[in-house]
Amino acid sequence: MLAEGPYSAEVLARFRNPPNLGSLAQGNPDVGTGRAGEESTGRVVCVQLRVDGANVVAEACFKAFGCPATIAAASLATELVQGRRLERVGALTDVEVAQALKLSPERQMAAEVAVAALYAAAEDLRQRAARGTFLEGPG
Repeated sequence: MLAEGPYSAEVLARFRNPPNLGSLAQGNPDVGTGRAGEESTGRVVCVQLRVDGANVVAEACFKAFGCPATIAAASLATELVQGRRLERVGALTDVEVAQALKLSPERQMAAEVAVAALYAAAEDLRQRAARGTFLEGPG
């Protein structure tokens, strides 16, 4: 049963007080940024990941434009990848996020956009590593 209209209690709690809302310092070599969604669809998510010297996600944050489900999905996705090795970020699925938030089928796109932004941030970090602009290990 969904609470308060089309949104679950989990969505509403994260929407009202979203953990990990914000941004990380631009230009930091161990921060990757990813964006997904389109303003025309009413859903845009930007995710930033910071990894430590062991390639573990030490910090994750987001900014989002969209419905409460989009904001909640971005918040949960960033929370779920903290502490994971970068190569394991891709193991998180939109289905996992949607189920945890009890999203209705009409709102599942919110989880897809949030996870796509997360994947894009991880890919940004991988590309930085390939170019040698990524901080690998302690100095």
